[in-house]
Amino acid sequence: MFLGIKLLQLLLIFNTLLFNIFFNDGIRAGYVSSSQKNIDILQYYLKLDLNWGKKLITGETKILAHKLISDQKNIDLHFYGNMIVKKVSSDSAVLKFHHIKNILSIDVSEINRDTIEFTIQYYGTPKKSGFNGFVFGEINNIPLIYNLSEPNYTPSWFPCDDDPEDKALFDIEITNDTSFVSVSNGRLVNVENKGEKRTYHWKSNYPISTYLIAVYSSKYISFTQTYKSISGKELPLEFYVLPDHLEEAKKDFAEHKEMLEAFENLFGEYPFADDKYGVAEFLWNYGAMETQTITGIGYNLVSGKNFARDILAHELAHHWWGNAVGPKIWKDIWLNEGFASYSEALFLEYKFGDASLQSAMRGKFSEYFRGSLYNPVNLFSETVYDKGAWVLHMLRNEIGDSNFFGSLKKYYEVFKYTNASTEDFKSICESVSNQNLDKFFDDWVYNDKGIIRCNYSLSDDKTILIAQSNEEFNDFHFNLELKIIYSDGSTEFKTFRVENSKVKFNLNSVKRIKEVIPDPNGKLLAIFNEEGHQQ
Repeated sequence: MFLGIKLLQLLLIFNTLLFNIFFNDGIRAGYVSSSQKNIDILQYYLKLDLNWGKKLITGETKILAHKLISDQKNIDLHFYGNMIVKKVSSDSAVLKFHHIKNILSIDVSEINRDTIEFTIQYYGTPKKSGFNGFVFGEINNIPLIYNLSEPNYTPSWFPCDDDPEDKALFDIEITNDTSFVSVSNGRLVNVENKGEKRTYHWKSNYPISTYLIAVYSSKYISFTQTYKSISGKELPLEFYVLPDHLEEAKKDFAEHKEMLEAFENLFGEYPFADDKYGVAEFLWNYGAMETQTITGIGYNLVSGKNFARDILAHELAHHWWGNAVGPKIWKDIWLNEGFASYSEALFLEYKFGDASLQSAMRGKFSEYFRGSLYNPVNLFSETVYDKGAWVLHMLRNEIGDSNFFGSLKKYYEVFKYTNASTEDFKSICESVSNQNLDKFFDDWVYNDKGIIRCNYSLSDDKTILIAQSNEEFNDFHFNLELKIIYSDGSTEFKTFRVENSKVKFNLNSVKRIKEVIPDPNGKLLAIFNEEGHQQ
């Protein structure tokens, strides 16, 4: 998910309020009942009949699930209590159920199989939840139906196990009036007209977490492109926009092939090549959402002036980081958002060079990140996004480019289509780099120790003295690049290892030194002050 700067600021200001919003419904524990972890959902087959005028969903969810405990008597799903469950049935019987508050508990004691299939019929008007939930909206007299379900608001519109680790295959049939184009995850299987109704059947060939499931239905106009992946596969690119934005969208979305090329070279082949990649406009105008294979982007962000470049790169990158490799629990969300935020900068570096990378990272710099990356108080804070990007940038400096990008590729290949934890990522980086990264992850991921602050001075024209000056913590270890400017106008770069709060480095220069600039290429989340000056 990409959040606009203003919304990030609001999230920081109203941190306590947002804690209550985002961490309800069992999100801290990762489940809503003790038995939710006792099932593995294998497949959802969802049928939705949408009535925009009445703001009504009539739904049918068929679930194929595996009981992890053979004698399990009940299956508990997360489903908002304002939605009305009409019937739950298996292939042989009507099943008893209880729907209390936000838990739908289904009696499966009479089904003597470990793998079971059952269907839930329901209807109702979804309750507004999270950033948006499920919305029957309108703009310029054009109806637009969409959802934004991260982190745990999919149960506001269909019953599911909303644990991000419980990925499943997914089919959806969306029925609406014939004037609507309905879009979802995966490949389009079929379009069928029945009187004044039209049904779109979409099928995902890859497992998906429920928060990444998409419904976009409006009077869209579409255009398509084709991208040839690094393996030679032809990937359809599909774009769905409102009629007044067609030309603007063609301009704004034109860089997707370059972004795909960059990320495939940096991370590995696009993970959903047998499905598609696409973008659809919706009405959440604070950013975008990386719903799997079909990103949703705010209507007001499509301008034809390429203002949404970073947003589009961010959401595409999520298809590696967040979608293909998902978080085991929401405490690991920086593996989604920090990675996607750094990918914005990586694309600019790939296309324009190192100066663009440095500029992008300066734009993410802050002295005032609050809280740890792992298990953040606020899932969608500036810390998770921008500090997350900076920690990856510093990890790259810590282990070197070859090891860093080798780690990303291995991490992707090992955990693709499953879920990973921070410790999983750390283990991959240690394996590839052959370095112990305990201190790096302790200082930068698991704890909030501020940023690097140093005072420095040049002594006897050959020695630089550096003293860490962060009052809260002054024992960061890091590789420090120095730019040495000589009196004759020539320059030289040297790198030293800082492993103490106060260090002295001999620059071994035979020339007269005019100036020394620490970290000239912005590789560290740091502030260096020359004694007697302010940098």
